[in-house]
Amino acid sequence: MIRQILSISVATWAAVTVGAQGPDALEPGQRRELYKKNRPVIEALVLQTVESSKTPSDHLKRADAYYPVLYQFSVEIQTANQAREANRVTELTGHLTVLLKDGLAPTLDKAKKQVEGGSGVERFPDVKKNLLAQIDALGKQLDPASPAGASLEAAKEKVDSITIPEKK
Repeated sequence: MIRQILSISVATWAAVTVGAQGPDALEPGQRRELYKKNRPVIEALVLQTVESSKTPSDHLKRADAYYPVLYQFSVEIQTANQAREANRVTELTGHLTVLLKDGLAPTLDKAKKQVEGGSGVERFPDVKKNLLAQIDALGKQLDPASPAGASLEAAKEKVDSITIPEKK
């Protein structure tokens, strides 16, 4: 099962990477260098996927498993910014945006439904708060006027809009 998940994760990442190339696609040597530099993020993403697969029905735990991945993205984007590697920042933020919109937000939405049923309601606010703090840290590394900054802000708003009724 884990091998299948890893294979699918790697194949999906490769398809997204190749499919995202436009007319000004990077040379193979440049792509290889980006891959080498982005390997820690890829590994963190694969580990998060494996961790999530262990608890398919505990959406709150799955949402919480995104935190280390977001942290790794933050570290790598900061490193790329300091090295003035614009192509790398663009690639990382593109993957991050997809992760937030298509991964974290739907998982957090399912966690909301889970806790509304009574299981984990006390943990939900802390999990969401920690994830939003990490997204804020990522946002400080990007120009809000850039497409990546605007995209990250839209993803943050989506995550922030997922709320549960306050406990009385």
